[in-house]
Amino acid sequence: MKTESQLRAEIVSKASTDDDFRRLLLSNPARAARECFGVDVPADIQLHVHEDSESERHIVLPSTGLMSEKELQEISAGVPAWYPSDPDEW
Repeated sequence: MKTESQLRAEIVSKASTDDDFRRLLLSNPARAARECFGVDVPADIQLHVHEDSESERHIVLPSTGLMSEKELQEISAGVPAWYPSDPDEW
């Protein structure tokens, strides 16, 4: 099973070489994840994709909310909470 970091790297790589995927990713990230990587993002999770420019950069801060023990274990393993735990779900 891929880690969140590996999945992010694959998404960024594909978006760098595939203009159609990049447009879809910017307009509908959940659909792009499902159609191109087979990842179903639960309805209660919102994905936001931002594009850096010459004059604009983005910094992503971690949540300040309390996490469950399971979420802490998943994050320490580099696996997002919405990531399928069963490889057959890919």
